[in-house]
Amino acid sequence: MQIKRFEARDIQEALRQVKETMGPEALIVSTGKVKKPSFRFGLPHRSLVEVVAAIDRPMDPSPGPRPQAPSSPEPPITGEGDGDPRKEDTIIRRILSTGLCPELVGGLAEEVQTLRKEMQGRSLLEAYRGLLCWKLMEKVEVMDFPLEGPKIWSFIGPTGVGKTTTLVKLAALFSAKLAKKVTLITVDTYRIGAVEQLKTYAQILRVPLEIALHREELKQIIGKNSHQDLLLIDTAGRSPKHGSQLEELKDVLTVHPQIENHLILSATTKDKDLDLIVDRFRLFPIKSYIFTKIDETEEYAPILNQLIRFRRPLSYLTGGQRVPEDIELATKGRVANLVLNQIRWN
Repeated sequence: MQIKRFEARDIQEALRQVKETMGPEALIVSTGKVKKPSFRFGLPHRSLVEVVAAIDRPMDPSPGPRPQAPSSPEPPITGEGDGDPRKEDTIIRRILSTGLCPELVGGLAEEVQTLRKEMQGRSLLEAYRGLLCWKLMEKVEVMDFPLEGPKIWSFIGPTGVGKTTTLVKLAALFSAKLAKKVTLITVDTYRIGAVEQLKTYAQILRVPLEIALHREELKQIIGKNSHQDLLLIDTAGRSPKHGSQLEELKDVLTVHPQIENHLILSATTKDKDLDLIVDRFRLFPIKSYIFTKIDETEEYAPILNQLIRFRRPLSYLTGGQRVPEDIELATKGRVANLVLNQIRWN
């Protein structure tokens, strides 16, 4: 894997440089603008177009066809031989194989060289892992929830992602472990058995449960429970392809200005499908993401890709059915390590 940065006066000139240097098969990783200081006194900075391109073969500086070399085994990326360019290609290829956004990986090769100059004695592998960890943590926004005053949280998302289970875990966490006054509310009167399921959980946790059949009833319930520390609202799953259902739910959840919407997403969902879900649910003001089922997959790059593409804080991660043990407050380091640990580093 070869990655190279080009600068030019406009995008056409930059793309021409990419084609001449790397060939028509080159992949455009990212485009942007950079400012360069002018060499003439008093003139403003020059604005240039920057294009990062990649190609999955060594670049050939000479024209004409390149003879095919016999294939050789992939070099190990630990131990001796940090000067072997194939070793760096192997690292980049393995990072890209996770499914991370290419634009996140694009500048690693150049930045690693700077990092190794500043930190003498650091191996190529250590430099790549450390730099990638830092970049992942930089991209992740997380949030804590100090309960200062009453809070009203609603849990929205598509069907089958674990909204009710997540709500119950948080109810148990805040009521049993943090001694907060919690009330459960459900507006999910569509799903068979949904109310009975939540009623059972409420009895076990010894917290009140309220059922709202329509918008005005939800408003009255919120007013009646204004003395509680935390109101947790369970909603019916909504397909991102059914705009009318999303509009209907939005109308219900705008009944009170203090309702905070938390979008529940499954870590097992494909990257492309997550894009669609998040894009359609942006109809709601989203306070945070909560990712569930992290124990049911080994591919975590889609989580990070969503945090980059649709920048909202990540609040909780869940996996398993235990209440309330199988829920954790998200941290930058935890999310970065989920991705780093899926890369084969040796």
